[in-house]
Amino acid sequence: MCRSFEVISGKKNKGDKGLLKGLTKMYRDAKYSVAIIPIPVELLEIDTRYQTEVRTDRSLMYLVNNWDENKLLPLIGVPHWEEGKVYLVDGYGRWVASQMVDKEKYTDLQVLLILNAPNNAEERLEFEAEMYAYQNKQVARMTAIQKHGAMVVLHDKATERLEKLKEKYGFEYASCKGNRSASVLGSYSVTLNICNIDDGKAAEFIFDICKGAGFDRKPNGYSTGIMKVLLDMYKLYSEDRDKVQKYLIKELRKITPLLLKARGVAKYPFLDYRLAMSLYVEDMIVDNLGLDQAREVKENSTKLVMIKKRKNIA
Repeated sequence: MCRSFEVISGKKNKGDKGLLKGLTKMYRDAKYSVAIIPIPVELLEIDTRYQTEVRTDRSLMYLVNNWDENKLLPLIGVPHWEEGKVYLVDGYGRWVASQMVDKEKYTDLQVLLILNAPNNAEERLEFEAEMYAYQNKQVARMTAIQKHGAMVVLHDKATERLEKLKEKYGFEYASCKGNRSASVLGSYSVTLNICNIDDGKAAEFIFDICKGAGFDRKPNGYSTGIMKVLLDMYKLYSEDRDKVQKYLIKELRKITPLLLKARGVAKYPFLDYRLAMSLYVEDMIVDNLGLDQAREVKENSTKLVMIKKRKNIA
């Protein structure tokens, strides 16, 4: 018996063997393995041996505040014929939240019933526990680049900025990892996050340098390492960005992205290569533009330490 459901809804989640068999008869007679059927909320239940009914107020309120009936996916459950109940393996939060949204309206919910579950109680318990523990295991996680088109349709600001930058600078996306040919982003998600900084100004700063220095025409010119190095310079030298940008365009024309990486790692062998590249470029700026050093690394250390304050960048 689910105490949370009863407290929130004021209803008893008692089983009804006759009703459950009647609701599913057509599908059982047709030998369906699964069927989506509206099930009265009082017939729903969870087994606390493999899932907990504890949900934080924050978790439930998130479901309530984002409730959209047109996008509500079916719950997933297994019928227990001997009790006249359906035990949920996915959707407990939606079941309880529906009663918080409107318990008079949501007297039943769409449930994807697994009609071919084992009849033996112990086998059925293991079946349910596995369904609960590994829900969505067969579904590949969507990556940011796979969502790109959808986010453009939804007018996501960062994605729209990225699209405009693509049109302006002519780069391409790649969904696989590894070395990049010219004009291919090293990381779609990293670049998308940069587009959220300073209303896209950080991304403009970076792409202007890459294009001006010819990195856009060189392998790994848009690598994650290069993007993060230039983002660091954008953040560290916010009061001298024009000067820093012009200097880097001029100096980076003389080398390749791979040579920049090699020089950084050679100078700072104990640092992660991206940090080594970043500190190497910072040294270039400090030595040639007379700007203050922003970070330093202790001898044989693997971490950088800030030695000057900088403005917070969103």
